[in-house]
Order: sequence, then C-alpha cells, then structure tokens
Amino acid sequence: MQYIRQSQELKPTTQSSIQMSSVVTLSLILAHAVAAMANPVARAACNPSLAGSGVSIASGSLELGYSSSVAGAVIISQPLSATSPEFIAEATTVSNGGFLLKDSNQDNHAAGLFCTNVNGSLELETAVSPEDGTQGWGFVCSTCNAVTTGLIASGCNVVSGFSGKCLQIGSAVGDAVAIATCSDLGAGPQYFDVYVG
Repeated sequence: MQYIRQSQELKPTTQSSIQMSSVVTLSLILAHAVAAMANPVARAACNPSLAGSGVSIASGSLELGYSSSVAGAVIISQPLSATSPEFIAEATTVSNGGFLLKDSNQDNHAAGLFCTNVNGSLELETAVSPEDGTQGWGFVCSTCNAVTTGLIASGCNVVSGFSGKCLQIGSAVGDAVAIATCSDLGAGPQYFDVYVG
C-alpha cells in the first residue's frame, strides 16, 4: 500500500474507509437494480386493455388452456390456437389493472369458472366472493397494440394478484401451468403474447 502524505492527502485509514463505503454503496445500488429488473412492474411498458375480450395467452407454440370446463380442472399448456380464445377477461377490483380470466366455454348465463390460484396451483373454480386476489391477474407487457382482434400485447408477464408471482407455461402439451417467482430473462416460459378475438 502506498502511503500518502498526511498533510495534504487523506490518511491510509481514511482512504480505506472511503473505499469500503464506496464498495458498499455500489453493492447496494446493484442489488436494488437487480431487484427492480426482477420485478415485472418495475420494467413495465404497458398494461393492455382486455376487459370484455376473449383472450388467448400464448408462449411460443403453447398457450394456457384446460382439459375440460369443470370446477377443479387444472390449467395446462396446450397447442396454440390464437383464433379461438380460451378465456374472457373481466375487470376485477382487487388487482390494480388486473382481470379475472373466465372460462370462455361456459354458457353466457352460467356463473362461470375462473383461472384460480389454489394453494400455488392453477385450476378453474367458481367465482370467489368477496374477491381476495386468488382470481386476479395483472398483465405487464413490453408492447401493447390498440386492436380489437389479433395480437394486442407481447412480452407479457401474467402476475397473480394474490402472490405477486408469475404464470409459467409448461414445456410440453398437457404440462400444468405453474405459478413461480418472476424472473427477468426477457423471454422464455414466463413471457406471453396475448391475442384477442
């Protein structure tokens, strides 16, 4: 270590303290930046307007779906059919900017089944009253379009109003869709394109 003249410069112990303080400050700044990037809301560009629309939520060649329109049916990964929406987005009061995702195969007069966070798993269930966030889903996207049919948003995280975690599509047809800690990869199983039709 080179000693600096004490009369005009900082003492070695003071210099070490400043260097250590700078390292700690830089570490805190980097930790905060990483946390902000991992939070989909922190990097959000837009929230699509989906209320009342039939929606398909796709990642690559797969989309969210279900094997049957019955209470308790698991939300699964199925082949993409962007022209045939699986859900109808209904506005919710619990999740800021969020939606309820109603099974589109239910009769219009039926009470409906909704995509629901049931102990960390996704299932179709009847409406929860009062709303508690388990059926609320926020869409945080990198791009939104003002369209009534077709691709309305891309690069979207679908975030649970209950847990703040993201939906994650399975890797194969029939795999259960998971709820996982949101990651900041920019692409992959937590990023979706949303189609309306």
